[in-house]
Amino acid sequence: MMDVLIGVSGAVIAAAIGAWAVLRARRPRRADVEAVDATPLEIARQHERDAMQEFVRGHDEDARRLMTELQRARDQAARERATSQPPQPAPRAPARRAVSPSGEGPRVELIDVSVPDRPARWMDPPVVDLKLRNRGGESAVLKRMVVEVLWACRITAFGDLLPYADTSGGVWLPPSATYDVELPEPEDADGTRITVGLSQVIGAGEADRFHVRLNTEIPPGDDYPHEAPGAISLYMLRLHVLYNADDRQVKFRPLAVACPGNLLPVPTKKAIRKRITEFRAKVDELRRRIDQEMATRGMEPSDWIANPPRTPGDLPADLDALSRGYRVNANFWDPKGAIRLFLDDAERICREISQLPLDLPDGLDRAVSVARTTLGELPALRRENS
Repeated sequence: MMDVLIGVSGAVIAAAIGAWAVLRARRPRRADVEAVDATPLEIARQHERDAMQEFVRGHDEDARRLMTELQRARDQAARERATSQPPQPAPRAPARRAVSPSGEGPRVELIDVSVPDRPARWMDPPVVDLKLRNRGGESAVLKRMVVEVLWACRITAFGDLLPYADTSGGVWLPPSATYDVELPEPEDADGTRITVGLSQVIGAGEADRFHVRLNTEIPPGDDYPHEAPGAISLYMLRLHVLYNADDRQVKFRPLAVACPGNLLPVPTKKAIRKRITEFRAKVDELRRRIDQEMATRGMEPSDWIANPPRTPGDLPADLDALSRGYRVNANFWDPKGAIRLFLDDAERICREISQLPLDLPDGLDRAVSVARTTLGELPALRRENS
């Protein structure tokens, strides 16, 4: 139907244009008009114009009717298309977040954070104890924690003074990789950030507590492989706990941590004297055992005062006293030199600790003060053991 209407309207328009062209062709150009009697000619032209106007009027009316029919057909087609399509759903309003009657969202605050000392299991990694409270009106979803290392350093461990290496127990092994946070070694730790995933939910008005274990590579001691570190790693950390979709943060104070065990043994005058006394007693006990075994074999005992043995080659190689349960080290053959080196180590450790800032948190400030005191007492200790 629409195609027929368009074709008829085109024919009408073409006819009107053709009539206008005939009329214009019949009209003489001004340059061709001759000076003749104009009365009969004008009458004839008037009849032609009247006839043409009548023709055009009739065709204009037909064209208008056709255009009206064409518009009606278009409107009808549009209505049919509208009724044939399924109704479009109304746009959904954005989902509103459920809030408390007061309209307050979640607001997580820190109650307390601490790193307890672990003297009974001091080779274990330190554990950060966090206590948080949600003072807001909605539940808070804790998503992740970022552990930021503000600074780190390594302190020489203050170990025992022994004339042998104790191999009677199990050999110390590095911890496994199953801990929550793996801190980088102090030499590469400054400025690093370690992200840990969390899946805690704290309800409105409720509190929560959870632990974060901190692990790092701890070098074992050279002569003390049984649960004795060669160095203590110190870290100054800042924790960032992020919760909910907009990554709100819980504010934490800087946190000082010592790995392992969160213990930093500081040499003191009392501890140094005690270890030197115990060392001399162990050396004397080994000497008595060697003398007894040599006497059992019918051999002369060694002169430990005037001419003591200096190397294993100065004694029989198969003595049980030198190998059973222990492995005699260089300290046994040169006790005075071992005490001198022990005092040197104590001085170096105290100097390393005393160079730390005095305003450190979590007890490190006391460690700095003790180390500086010991430095002033070491000269007297050296004179006592010269």
